[in-house]
Amino acid sequence: MSGIGKTTIAKAIYGQVGSYFAHKCLIENVKRSVQNKSETLVSLQEKILFDMARAPEINISTIESGKVILKERLRGKRVLLVLDDVDNLEQLNALCGSHEWFGEGSKIIITTRDRKLLKEHGADHIYRVKELDENESLELFNWNAFSQATSHEGFADLSRQVVAYSGGLPLALTDLGKHFNSKKVATWESKLRYFTSYHYNGVQGTLESSLNDLNDEEKQIFFDLAYFYIGIDQHDVQSLNSSTQCTNLLISLLEDKSFVTIDENNKIQMHVLHKATAEAIITRESSNNTDQPKMYDVFLSFRGEDSRAKFMSHLHSSFQNAGIDSFRDDDKIQRGDQISISLLQAIGRSRLAIVVFSKNYANSRWCLLELEKIMEIGRDRGLVVVPVFYEVDPSDVRHQKGHFGKVFDDLISKNSVDESTKSRWQRDLYEICGIAGFVLIDSRNESADIKNIVEHVTRLLDRTQLFVAEHPVGVESRVESVTKLLNIEKSEDVLLLGIWGMGGTGKSTISKAIYNKIGKEFEGRSFLLGIREIWKTHTNQVSLQQQVLCDVYKTTALKIRDIESGKHILKEKLSKNRVLFVLDDVDELDQLKALCGSREWFGPGSRVIITTRDMDLLRSCGVNQVYTIEEMDESESLELFSWHAFKQPSPTEDYATHSADVIAYSGRLPLALEVIGSYLSNCEITEWQKVLEKLKCIPHDQVQKKLKVSFDGLKDFTEKQIFLDIACFFIGMDKKDVMEILNGCGFFADIGIKVLVERALLTIDNRNKLRMHDLLRDMGRQIIFEESPSDPEKRSRVWRCDEVLDILSKDKGTEVVKGLALEFPRKDCLETKAFKKMNKLRLLRLAGVKLEGDFKYLSGDLRWLYWHGFPLTYIPAEFQQGSLVAIELKYSMLKQIWNKSQKLENLKILNLSHSLDLTETPDFSFLPNLEKLVLKDCPSLSTVSHSIGSLHKLLLINLTDCTGLRKLPRSIYKLKSLETLILSGCSKIDKLEEDLEQMESLITLIADKTAITKVPFSIVRLKNIGYISLSGFEGFSRDVFPSLIRSWMSPSNNVISLVQSSVSMSSFGTSKDLQKLRILCADCDSDLQLTQDVARFLDVLKATNCQNFEASASSTTSGISDVHASPLIGDCLGHVRTLGSKNHLKSLLIQMGTKFQISNVAEDRVLETADGTWDSFLLGCDNKSDWLTFSCKGCSIIFDVPTMKESTLNSMMLSVAYYSCSDNITSEGCQGVLIINYTKTTIHAYKRDTLTSFEDEDWQSITSNLEPGNKVEVVVVFGEGFIVDKTTVSLLYDESLDKEMEHCHVVDKEDVIVSCNGGNNVSVSGGDNEAINRFGDETVNHMQTTRHADGLYADVVEPVQLVTHDSDQLAEAAVEEIPAEAAVEEIPAAETYGDQEQQVPLPECQPEQQATSEPEAIGMALGAHMLDALRELTANFFQLEQTVAARLNAVEVRLEVLEDVMAQIPRWSNSESKHVES
Repeated sequence: MSGIGKTTIAKAIYGQVGSYFAHKCLIENVKRSVQNKSETLVSLQEKILFDMARAPEINISTIESGKVILKERLRGKRVLLVLDDVDNLEQLNALCGSHEWFGEGSKIIITTRDRKLLKEHGADHIYRVKELDENESLELFNWNAFSQATSHEGFADLSRQVVAYSGGLPLALTDLGKHFNSKKVATWESKLRYFTSYHYNGVQGTLESSLNDLNDEEKQIFFDLAYFYIGIDQHDVQSLNSSTQCTNLLISLLEDKSFVTIDENNKIQMHVLHKATAEAIITRESSNNTDQPKMYDVFLSFRGEDSRAKFMSHLHSSFQNAGIDSFRDDDKIQRGDQISISLLQAIGRSRLAIVVFSKNYANSRWCLLELEKIMEIGRDRGLVVVPVFYEVDPSDVRHQKGHFGKVFDDLISKNSVDESTKSRWQRDLYEICGIAGFVLIDSRNESADIKNIVEHVTRLLDRTQLFVAEHPVGVESRVESVTKLLNIEKSEDVLLLGIWGMGGTGKSTISKAIYNKIGKEFEGRSFLLGIREIWKTHTNQVSLQQQVLCDVYKTTALKIRDIESGKHILKEKLSKNRVLFVLDDVDELDQLKALCGSREWFGPGSRVIITTRDMDLLRSCGVNQVYTIEEMDESESLELFSWHAFKQPSPTEDYATHSADVIAYSGRLPLALEVIGSYLSNCEITEWQKVLEKLKCIPHDQVQKKLKVSFDGLKDFTEKQIFLDIACFFIGMDKKDVMEILNGCGFFADIGIKVLVERALLTIDNRNKLRMHDLLRDMGRQIIFEESPSDPEKRSRVWRCDEVLDILSKDKGTEVVKGLALEFPRKDCLETKAFKKMNKLRLLRLAGVKLEGDFKYLSGDLRWLYWHGFPLTYIPAEFQQGSLVAIELKYSMLKQIWNKSQKLENLKILNLSHSLDLTETPDFSFLPNLEKLVLKDCPSLSTVSHSIGSLHKLLLINLTDCTGLRKLPRSIYKLKSLETLILSGCSKIDKLEEDLEQMESLITLIADKTAITKVPFSIVRLKNIGYISLSGFEGFSRDVFPSLIRSWMSPSNNVISLVQSSVSMSSFGTSKDLQKLRILCADCDSDLQLTQDVARFLDVLKATNCQNFEASASSTTSGISDVHASPLIGDCLGHVRTLGSKNHLKSLLIQMGTKFQISNVAEDRVLETADGTWDSFLLGCDNKSDWLTFSCKGCSIIFDVPTMKESTLNSMMLSVAYYSCSDNITSEGCQGVLIINYTKTTIHAYKRDTLTSFEDEDWQSITSNLEPGNKVEVVVVFGEGFIVDKTTVSLLYDESLDKEMEHCHVVDKEDVIVSCNGGNNVSVSGGDNEAINRFGDETVNHMQTTRHADGLYADVVEPVQLVTHDSDQLAEAAVEEIPAEAAVEEIPAAETYGDQEQQVPLPECQPEQQATSEPEAIGMALGAHMLDALRELTANFFQLEQTVAARLNAVEVRLEVLEDVMAQIPRWSNSESKHVES
């Protein structure tokens, strides 16, 4: 067997007789050499030739050719050949083929563990090495323990105990002797007690590895023999999984391999350490599986010969009828299973154990071993145990008396059971008799007794709950949060919920508590704990599926063969019931597919809870809700830690400060608090600080192991590298910057960082900085440490100051180092040559470091150079920088970054902030891919190179506090890619050019504390501008633009405000010059934003007109009730003054597009309500065109743009009938027209002056915005004192309407259904007679269509709305004194956050106004304020502005040219300068 001394004996023989042989060779560890590939059989053949024939020149190509050569060269020689530890016939055939290979008198010695191998090879003699006797063993042990042949005084008895434990095995004696060397008596005693229970790992590891020589079937028999059959006659050995003949053959094979022996009485024996090794493996394997899902409700332990036929069969069938799955060894151990391990696993995976004691129970070693395991798991893991005394007195069992005691003693003597085992069995028999159970002696009604047992077991199983935690601090509140998300009372849908968080945060604990709390509300439930670990073997995968069926249906009648059949069975069964299903610690999508494939697998109202560390997995399986584990707060952390450290909810007074330190170190991670608390519970206060210091360097292995699971779960090599780089160097850095650097390393960081976040290994804070839990950081750094614990220079990353200093000062660097950090070392200066061997260095972070020497030694592979306090005035030219992605030299001594420019095509980030002596920027043409330029607080910087305009990929420029900078180069405005420009604190910069509009990608513009007093008009033409900050004001761009426009409209009020967020009114580009304000356009992102932006845009005009409307809103009442609302402008009209009896009906025609002369018939139809007083903007044209006309009461109309085949829209005509009182009969009523496209979410506003001089480009702005099928609202805006009665929109197409017309709302050839605003507030129409307006109200709206020779006229017939408004109520509302501010105050309340829209809440007392309350807040600002403000924009003012601006621009151009010329003049020395001045 292993460790018996075969190699030692072979070497001794070789040493003794070797001198008698001229040709000899010894090859040690043949098996290990070949397995480890340190040698091959060919190389071993060459070694034999070299040692024996001294033939170094011979090269053997193959094993077969080597055999031939060996035979030829050694045939006539007398040789001594020792082959140590051979394990297969191939090795022998290759190295010592047969007797014919060697000359007469040769000796071949072969050591092996396999006697059968020697027989097959034809060995002449086989010597079995025997164990040492007691005296030999004692002497060998003493030499190793005491360095002498005898024991020291006081150690003689202890030494004999060790010798007895070792069983005369030389390896064990040697190893144990060294282990006990120099130890005190107390240590010897303690260790021996430990070895008796848990065995010595040193020897056991070697013996366990020898089991690899056995195949699976041989291992099964070996374990069964070790556990059940030692001392049993070979012929009495029974095996449930093999025939007797097969069992005997396997025993013979184990004997050949030295694992068992057969003594002279034909009994099976095994070396004591082999037996101990087998028991340790069995215990470990069975213990591991006790944490797996429970497979059985009840484990039945009984003596079959006593009770199987009658009582046990009846009990077993009764359990089955009650739906209780019970384990019996006769029908549950499957063929091919290892009896010992399978039996013990079954005990561990049962919810309850019933031990049936009978008269001969104690006569079975098997039964007593079962009892021992049952009681062990009961003590350690809470297994419920129920004793049943069948025809035997409990007292006899407890004290081993009577017949029960006799058979117990017979077993002990017959099987030579040692005292230790006997005492354990006696203890277990005593303890189990103290548990409440059933006594069945001379029972008259066995059926009633069995019924009582089944009912009792049923109650116990139902009462069984999952163990949550010893101290469930903070669990209840989190369970409450998750339970609300599950919505178990209301929803009948199947709901999937994910619980997500990093390892050790309590996901399993919370899910178990939820399972206990709500489980009884479901028809069935199942909790699969630790799926990730169980899933590793295929058989366990099937067992998980089987477990679900067992949990839900309390039976194992349905057997699952494989994963696929399991899916089918689960789907078929679970779909019929409302179940609660918890899957704990899932890490692969295949696990979910196999266990809870889809929602269709489960009955209505079922709930599935999945705990995982992988957010992407939850997203992939489509969970309804995700609960992210909440971090423990400080009080919860302190309480949990205190329970484990002090067994009370708060720390003792002396330990309060230290406890706070532990909580800070643990990062409030529950796992760490529990583990470290338990670890410190028995430590004195003086030890606490030392333990904490150690933990900061070497994390606790239990915490480390748990956290490392997430790291090990990363499948991709680059993802692991990204994690380790961040853990060592990048925590707290900007995410985008780190991604650029790591992408430069070839790591695909965009994907990798996303994966780390989803696996809870990394977080991104609200400033886009990378964050990592301290324990995760320490775990990552420990992984690096373990690469080479004793040699830091052999680790991939080094960051500890003392280790880095040692590497650099002693020139110990290696190419293994990929990243290095050194901050503020004690040493003044280091040599650059120390970096010479680090030619794979990618990341270098220095702070307060000075380097002397040639910079050529720094790695050419550097991707990131961070050097705080760079000590030189420029970067040396010999420094290889071609691979650099980021250069960060903050607080440097630089005056210029390079004395001689280098082409750095990979450089994307350049940060020279706080370089106080920096006078100039580099030539940016050498940095073609630069994306980020940061030059904060560089007061000596006076100019920025004009070459900056060549940076077509630049995204950010930050020149904060560059107080010496007077102006920006004109070329900077050519940066179309630039997104952020920061000039705050540049106190000498006094203007921004109109060229600013060329920065088409600019999102953020910050220029506080500068000399800028005027905002360029072109700023509003920036398409993407989102944040503007000028002269100390700031805000969102859509909030700021109105203030900017108002400031330009009022020359005396130069208000400059600002903006921050994404822009919806992003373009005013349809007007050539905002100064003319012919047309204002707004593009919105959504319907809600359409409403909001109209309201904000109208704020521009509110100041000039709103007060007038408020003053007149309640002045009089009107008998006219036709005030009509629109989704956007109704509120405005609600505050327009209504008129008295003295009013005049007037009409207005507005034409946009191709000019024409309207026909008499059409004119009569359109103007039939007019009194002859007209404002008209018509120009003459032909009258051969056809019209499509829409009409509606009020000032606005909504319609769908028709689809006309082979026709284009040529013109639009608006005809308006409106009332005017005698006071304003001569006033201009119409102030402008607003066209709102709901489909495109755009707004176009046209003032009166634009309408009177409509140009082609103005018409193009309309046609480009109106496409067939678009839903459009046209609003005619009137001033104070006017009210619109009717509005008609007529569309002119270039060919006759007799051609086929396609329209989405055509009902038949004679009916066209459009959308309008009539007296009943109809908002939106649909072609199916039911219309849904944009606020969700249903309307029914029919329009009568009449065809005339000169056009098509449509009017409303019987409009009906499901929610109506009484006209009298509207009239009353119109005269109430409601401030205009109140009318619009709710509109900004509905903000857009990301992609979510929040609707404006309406007063509860007026639910019927929901469709119109929000629009009513907008119309007033639009109809009343916009055009009055436009009037203030006078031509003289803008002409003056244009003239001044043009002249200033001309002067600045000349100055810039002059400066560029001066910049090209060579610099003179100081003396030359003085000479010139003189």
